[in-house]
Order: sequence, then structure tokens, then C-alpha cells
Amino acid sequence: MQRLYLSTSFADYYAVEDLGANSHDLIELIRSRRSIRWFKQENIPEEDLTRILEAGIRAPTASGGEQWMFAVIKDESKRKVFHDFIRRGQMIYLSRMLKNPLKEEELRKWETMFDKGIYLAPIYVIGMLNFNRRTLADEYLLYEYLWGVESVSLALENMMLSAWSLGYGTVWLAVPKLLEEELKSALNLPPNTSYVGALALGRPNEQPQLRPRQPLESSVIFL
Repeated sequence: MQRLYLSTSFADYYAVEDLGANSHDLIELIRSRRSIRWFKQENIPEEDLTRILEAGIRAPTASGGEQWMFAVIKDESKRKVFHDFIRRGQMIYLSRMLKNPLKEEELRKWETMFDKGIYLAPIYVIGMLNFNRRTLADEYLLYEYLWGVESVSLALENMMLSAWSLGYGTVWLAVPKLLEEELKSALNLPPNTSYVGALALGRPNEQPQLRPRQPLESSVIFL
């Protein structure tokens, strides 16, 4: 995939009056992004990975607390472990959680796709809520959790967009949350954290079409 670099000067703008200068590049990048589920098993240069991760931690964060922690999975054996959690979580989601669960034949098709490597990526980035960076009093723990999840999600979205700008694909992985305690034990994830979501990251091995969205009027109200 062609690299969709934003203007190299974008990060150098600090004056508010200059911030619109590269808006077209960014908007087109957002509009072109799509989820990638099939990846080439190629290593990602450390320079690119660092740029993607650094873009993540530039995200807005509730109370300035940076209530996030990220686990980057590069080791092959650990990637296979995490891929199995994706598979198991996906099958729970498809067979039990949907309003109209998939039939056995459809579930077998998904199992076959997992055998062939769907969602298998050279790198995974797990985004976790880090309770060691709490900023609110105990009676507001629910808000601490909700706002922390928002912060982690914003950071992961930054990573998705920066990865796309460098020619890498990503897909959001929610379903391992269904097996969180087992996952934390299997990967030795830090205590006092909570899984928010993860990204599969790598060179795309597919060219999916952009999926249509509901009309803007159906999702937006003006007051």
C-alpha cells in the first residue's frame, strides 16, 4: 500500500491560526481508512512502530492523567497465544452475543478463516486502562473508568490513523475482553490494569472496499 504521509510540517504547527493548513490531508486520511483483517507477515521497522506509538500518546486524555498502558506483542509464540484469544472471543461473540447468532455452518467458516490466518498480524498493541494513574476520588471510580476508557480509545485511534498514513493496516480487537482474566494470566499483563481494546498491525494483505456509513442526518442532531 502506498504511504499516505501527512505533510511533514504538520507536527510543527503550534499557532492556532495555522492549524487548518493541513486539514485536507488529515480529513482525506480519515475518510480513506478501513479495517484490515488479513496481514502480510512482515516485520515492521522500529522507526515506524515508534512513530505510531508516539502518535498514540499524543491523544487527549481525561484530566491530563494519561491513564493508559500499552503492551506491544512482537514475540511469535505470544502472538499465537493472543491470536487464539481473538479466535475464542470471536466465536463467543458470534455464537452467543448477537441478536441473531450464527448457525453452525457459518461458525465453521469462521473457524476455517482463523486457521488460514485472519487477524494474524506481525504486531499487536493492547491498550489498557492503568489504575495506577487514577486522578479522581474513590466515590467517582465509575467516572474514572469511563473517562480512562475514552482516553485509551482515543490513543488507539491515533495509532490507527498514523499507521494508515505509513502504509500499515489495523483492525480494532474488542473480543479478547470476554476472556480478560485468562488473557492477563497467559500474557503476564500488568496488575491493576483493564483491557480496553487492541490493534492488529501490519502490511495489508487485502484491499477491502470502504464500507458505507449511515447518512449523517440519522446520527447527528442540531440543537
